[in-house]
Amino acid sequence: MSKKYVSRIIAVIILFAFPFGFYFYYKKKLEDLPGKKAEIQTFWKAPSFKYATQNGDSLSAESLRGNIYVADFIFTSCRSVCPDLSKTMAQVQDNFKDVSQVKLLSFSIDPDRDSIPVLKDYSERYGAIAGKWYFLKGDKHVVWSMAEDGFKIPVVYTPEGGQGGEFTHSEKLVLVDDQGMIRGFYNGLDAEKVKQLHDDISQLIVPQKK
Repeated sequence: MSKKYVSRIIAVIILFAFPFGFYFYYKKKLEDLPGKKAEIQTFWKAPSFKYATQNGDSLSAESLRGNIYVADFIFTSCRSVCPDLSKTMAQVQDNFKDVSQVKLLSFSIDPDRDSIPVLKDYSERYGAIAGKWYFLKGDKHVVWSMAEDGFKIPVVYTPEGGQGGEFTHSEKLVLVDDQGMIRGFYNGLDAEKVKQLHDDISQLIVPQKK
């Protein structure tokens, strides 16, 4: 085979290979742009539950199917993170108040003292919208088990903490999608993490058929 023939073959290979190399190089560059939204991680299935709400009726995980919800764990006499968590939840509510698909759930970890009237008063204090933001109570041992085993949110009873400090619990908010899958955990006291929560909710919202 002549050198001239080999040179032509090499030239043809380069001619066809260069455009493909150029394409894949810039495709990778575009994928790495900071504005590109990362795929939201999927964790595990959220636990099943059915508890009383601040309105005296009940709400179940099954009835929320088809909706996205954000959950937190609080108690109304809390003097540490709970008031700030509830303020953050109020911000989430305000940001998605016109999106019926987005719900908010606040589980009481002190249901013995958080009666329905107490939860109702607390919900009104933070401007909870009826049918949007639910404050839930059930048997305390069932709720604690659900938090720790189902949502992986630790709840520790610490009576030595005194009035308003009887529980040590997480400041995390949990995002659950319309299929009941947990999609994220966010520090409800961190502005950047809360912004990420808002962004992730927006990505999960399914356009409603008109």
